[in-house]
Parts: sequence; C-alpha cells; structure tokens
Amino acid sequence: MPTPKITLVALGSTGDCMPMLALAQGLLQAGYQPTVVTHEAFTDLVKSYGVEVAPLAGDYRAFFRSQEGQRFLRGEFLPWEQAPQFAKNLPRQLEQVLAAAQGSQVIIAGPLALWSYHVAEALNLPLIVAASLPIVETGLFPFLGFGDIPTSVNPVQSALNWASYRLVDVLGWVRDRSTLETFRERHQLPALPPLGPRYRAHHPKQLQQVPILHLYSEAVIPRPADWAQSSHSVHVTGYCFPQASQPYQPSPDLQNFLAQSQGESSTPTIALGFGSMAVADEQAMLQLLLEAVDRANVRAVLLAGWGLTQAGQLTDRVYAAPSIPHDWLFPQVSAVVHHSGSGTTAAGLRAGLPAITVPFFGDQPAWANRLTQLGVAPPPIPIQNLTAQNLAAAIKQVLSNPTMAAKARALGETIRAEDGVNCAVSIIQAYIDSVGW
Repeated sequence: MPTPKITLVALGSTGDCMPMLALAQGLLQAGYQPTVVTHEAFTDLVKSYGVEVAPLAGDYRAFFRSQEGQRFLRGEFLPWEQAPQFAKNLPRQLEQVLAAAQGSQVIIAGPLALWSYHVAEALNLPLIVAASLPIVETGLFPFLGFGDIPTSVNPVQSALNWASYRLVDVLGWVRDRSTLETFRERHQLPALPPLGPRYRAHHPKQLQQVPILHLYSEAVIPRPADWAQSSHSVHVTGYCFPQASQPYQPSPDLQNFLAQSQGESSTPTIALGFGSMAVADEQAMLQLLLEAVDRANVRAVLLAGWGLTQAGQLTDRVYAAPSIPHDWLFPQVSAVVHHSGSGTTAAGLRAGLPAITVPFFGDQPAWANRLTQLGVAPPPIPIQNLTAQNLAAAIKQVLSNPTMAAKARALGETIRAEDGVNCAVSIIQAYIDSVGW
C-alpha cells in the first residue's frame, strides 16, 4: 500500500514556514509522505529537516527589501489593494500547488494561502487550515491586523470584532477575485457569489467543515468560548517547532563571544533581530542598534536577516550573524529584541525570555501588545518611533525587572510542556480517517 501523501502550503516569511515544517515532520513520523510547497528561498531549509519540498513562486525577504516592499511595510497599500509582486505570483502559485497536490489525501494551508480552498475544490480534496494567529471570528478580539486583544469588551465592540474577520475575508476576495475566478473557470469550477466562497449556499462536501488548527498556546491567547458556534472544527494545538536533524554547529568566533559574555556576570547578553523585515537604510539602523547596545551596557548577538550584510564580531559588544537557530541561541541570552512576528515571538516565549518588541506592520503590533499584557515585555516601540535612546531604556527596564523575568520563565515552562505538533497530527489523522480519504 503506498504511503499516504499530504501537501502543506507555506506561503510567507521564515516564521510562516517553520510551523508548517514542524507539522510536516510530525506527519512524516506518523507514516505519511508530506511535501511542503514553499518559496524557493526555503528549499535548502526544508530539505535540511528531512522533508520533501516543492517550489512556490515569490520571495518575501526579497519583496520586503524592494521599494514596493518598503511601501507595503509603511502601510501605503489600501486594504483591498494587492501588491503588484503578489498579484503577479498568485496565478503561478495556484498552478504550482495544484501540481504538487496531485495524489494527496489532504491539503494543509497556512493563513496566507487560504486560496488553497480553490485548489482543493479542483482536486476534490479536503482542506485543513493551520494558522499561527487566530483566524476564526470571535467577539472577544478583532482580527489581529486590526487591533489588540482587549481585557474586556462591550456589545458594540463585540459586534465590531466579529465584523473585522468578515471584512478581512471580503477584502481578500475582492483583492484576488479576478485571478481566482480565472483559475476556477480554467478548471471548470462553478461561479461563486459576489462576496466570495464564504457566502456559498452549499460548499462541496469535502469543504463543508474545514478543520482550523491554531498553532499557538492557549497560555498566550486563551480559546474564545464563542468559537463553539463556528461551522468549522476549531482547535488550539500549542506552538509547533521543527526539530533539526543535525545539531547546530556554531562558529568558534560565536562560541568565544558567548563564552566571554557568560564570564562577565555584570554584562548581560541579549539577542537582537527583526526576522525577515527590512529597513530603508540598513547602515543607519546598524548604527542605531550599536549605540543602543552601548547605552544599555549590554552585549548583543545581532541576527542580521533583515538585510545587514556584515557578519562576525562588529565591536567588543556585538556579534552579528545572518541566521542562528533560535532554539540554540535564546537559552544563552537574557532577553530578546524582536519585531514581534509570530515565529520569533513563539521562540522567545518558549525560551522563557522577556522581550523588547519593535513591531513593523500587520499582526505584529497586536502580538507586541499581547506580550505587554502578559507581563513579559514593556510597551512596544513601533519601528517608526525607534531610537537608540528609547531602545536602550527598554533594554535596561527589562533587565532590571525580576518580576518580568519570572513571568517569562513561568510562561516558557508552560509552553515547553505542550506538544503542539503531536496534538495537530492527531487531529489531522482523525480528520483524514473521518472523511475516508
């Protein structure tokens, strides 16, 4: 009997790809044949974890560094506008996923690839959605790109919160409608209502109750009670982290830098990086960060994936590297400065670290404010307001706050005790068995 095949669609940044890679590892261990369809920039990364990969058009890191990407990060596109590079890639992405998913039992799509619904319909396959942020409507908080998670809501706020999810859905359909309708016509799928598939009178049988897996911890965002009213099967699995097939081998220079840091008890070491984000002036940002490190009297490992080209020991206080696995680095530092993307946020929380958050766009401000609510970070510093002075002050505040450190350690213990991958794989297996594919 052939090994059952599952196709996972991971569109976006490294932080979007890693949870899907973790699911693929879990499915591989459970006896399935997973293939991660993701950007060619991640091909070597996926293969390094022992998982098959298929190409997907686009490169988010390159996009964020482009002039168009900088406009996107500054919020200069209207909600219903599609960035031209994204619009150009979507037709090809649809066909790439269609080709990769041939012979699969199910398609698992990330939150930026919800258009996989149309591919699943074309192939008569069931669909599962796996998201690193809440995507099911609730009255308790809005879609995270629209606002924060409040501590309480009144009836009007609750109604607006519900509406924010519908609005995101409709705006996404309006933005991509022409491309998706062309795809559906090409593959002889029926026309959809003017506001998109959500408003169909009848979904195809295999798409009527799509399981939605939220790949984060309930200790970070508790499950809303009103999700019980959803027409879908909604789950919160816990965070999903991939397991490297080989231990990370740091350079001797990095090992020496950290050894020196650990030997200087009066000078804490922090990690500092902005993930896949990009800045307009990389050298100016580097000088700002170096000054902040000096002002805060700390040492720092600078994760330079946001565009910095320098590597190695930049000063007595700062070591820079393009990429270091978070699960290796974070346990060796006292705090982390990051952009509050979902992936880096998860890694910092698992390590039990307090954070200094510098959100750029999208759901990042909401995650940043959530860390403040949880008592594991000071108020965020939006990227447009970042200075060496306020960053240094925030670093000092975090490192001199034992209560914040204790809360971060306790939350880290809770998250490390969870097994999001095993939980998610169990749900996926049960669903596949129930639909008889």
